[in-house]
Amino acid sequence: MRHKRFIVVLVGLTLALVCSAVIGMGVGAVMKPPAEVVTAFFTGEPLIWKYRAPRILVGICAGVAMAVSGCLLQSALRNPLAAPDTVGITSGGGLAAVAVLMGAGALPAHLLTFIVFIGALAGTALVLLLAGRGASDPVRLPLTGVAVSFGLGAITELLLVRAAPEAGAAMTWLKGSLYARSLGDATIVAPFILLALTVAMVVAKHLDMLALDDSTMAGIGVRTRMWRLIAIALAVILGAAGVAAAGVLGFAGLIVPHAARLVVGTNLRRQIPVAALGGAVLVTACDSVGRWAFAPTEIPVGALIALIGAPYFIFLLTRLTRVRNGG
Repeated sequence: MRHKRFIVVLVGLTLALVCSAVIGMGVGAVMKPPAEVVTAFFTGEPLIWKYRAPRILVGICAGVAMAVSGCLLQSALRNPLAAPDTVGITSGGGLAAVAVLMGAGALPAHLLTFIVFIGALAGTALVLLLAGRGASDPVRLPLTGVAVSFGLGAITELLLVRAAPEAGAAMTWLKGSLYARSLGDATIVAPFILLALTVAMVVAKHLDMLALDDSTMAGIGVRTRMWRLIAIALAVILGAAGVAAAGVLGFAGLIVPHAARLVVGTNLRRQIPVAALGGAVLVTACDSVGRWAFAPTEIPVGALIALIGAPYFIFLLTRLTRVRNGG
């Protein structure tokens, strides 16, 4: 029954992703109905292939990366509130983007993507450095990550205080946006995402054991520290790629893993593919709505995801409080 449910969910999410991609490629200054989008896609129309399809592809990359990063972090840290924000990924990438935009002005999109990727990795490295030997500790690492994120966020805000033409672009990026994304952006982050996803699926059965308590894992000979660090490393690569692709989409790495776990359980070999497809659907669908709802004004995709994620976050906190209080 679980296997059948898993297959049904995968098929459903795949169809939802195809539908959201087709609709997304039809939204813009020149609106196209789905039938025309499909025809234009297969005939190689420049409007679709040069501008709209790359945007959808980058959205898929970002959604997959952020959602799976959240899955791995929540499993490794045994913390249902763990997300790419927890280990300094989004704050490091955000600071790098703002610093470059404010200092160097407009940059080619693919160059900004690469710089943000490095910044996200640097933010995580700072968290791991400050955590020291406690980097594999499910409590110490997220607490260190929150502290570092607040610090990097404060520096980012100070940079934005400066009156500069680039401030608008920086703010848009910080809210999470697929505006002006190109095929070059996808080619930078896609190899990292595919590699991390492949490794995560290969070692998923080992990472599942991290859900056990430390004494149980020690009793059966599981190398807890090693596998936890591997999970965190994979999550960092994916989170950095997601931030580099589409900016700050923090809630995508928080709410999608919970939804995937609710639907198919805690087994990572099932949870990761479902979360990946779910993240891709969430980002591409929200991006389409953001471009259509108040056209020609575009609402950043991160803002719409936050509108969905904030109520869920409150619900999650309430549920965790009731469980701990025995209610």
